[in-house]
Amino acid sequence: MCPSPRLSFVLLPVILLGCGTKKQRDEVAVGSASGAPAMTADASTAVTTDTVEIFVDAVSVGKVTRAQLDGWPRVDTLVPVEARRLGTWMNVKLIGRAPTATDLAKPSASHPDKVPVLFPGEGGAPSFGMFDPVELAKKGQPAVREDGVREVRISLSTSERGGDHQGGAGEGADPMKIIVKIKTPSGDKELTGEKILSLPREPQPGNEETKGWRVTQFLDAVGVTKYQSLVLIDAGGTTLPLDKKELDPATANPFIKLNKQGHLRFRMFTKQRDGWQPGADLRQLVTIQVK
Repeated sequence: MCPSPRLSFVLLPVILLGCGTKKQRDEVAVGSASGAPAMTADASTAVTTDTVEIFVDAVSVGKVTRAQLDGWPRVDTLVPVEARRLGTWMNVKLIGRAPTATDLAKPSASHPDKVPVLFPGEGGAPSFGMFDPVELAKKGQPAVREDGVREVRISLSTSERGGDHQGGAGEGADPMKIIVKIKTPSGDKELTGEKILSLPREPQPGNEETKGWRVTQFLDAVGVTKYQSLVLIDAGGTTLPLDKKELDPATANPFIKLNKQGHLRFRMFTKQRDGWQPGADLRQLVTIQVK
């Protein structure tokens, strides 16, 4: 009987591996079906494969097939539930066609608004990327990319296994299905996720890497140009009233970004001397009332 791994596995949408020794798990057959010898897979082995094997703390948890790559799966959805919080990932080692492995140390800290994804690269070969959620929804370009990946080896923190850590815990909602209701005195309007993702973005105050929209862009997108005040409402019913004076672009930035969970997060930034001070926060904006 095989020893039980330290992680309790769940049924994953990948090809689960059978038991065996570590040497057997780390070997990739590069010969023919007639019995050619196998070659040990390491960072310098030039092996071409259509699958990507995923490891958590040196334990293989499955393989992602070529067909599954076409769905651009997030890597944090392909591991056991207890390993899905990106904030507990201390290192991600990428092994592939490069002569040496690539290490991403604390990816959630070094790329706080990005998510890890496997996707088909050049010629359909497996690639790994850290994607902005908007770029992922549009199947665009990653901020960090490694082509020809054969293995993704995740090392977890030994001290941060529970609680609410930085980063998400698995796949988020589909941004294309977002609908923001905009209620005006002349009638209700809707702004779809597809339209939102097509709007130009700007950097978040104080963070050039994080990009999003001003709330006024949402109003412009549905033809609302006149208002005296707004009330923003999140999915939990929390309301945030904003007077027109509070929306002066010279002193305020009512900023909205698409977060890792696939929701629209609102954050108010106000000008303070040479910087910007974060203020009111809504985690899932769903409605804007115009008055």
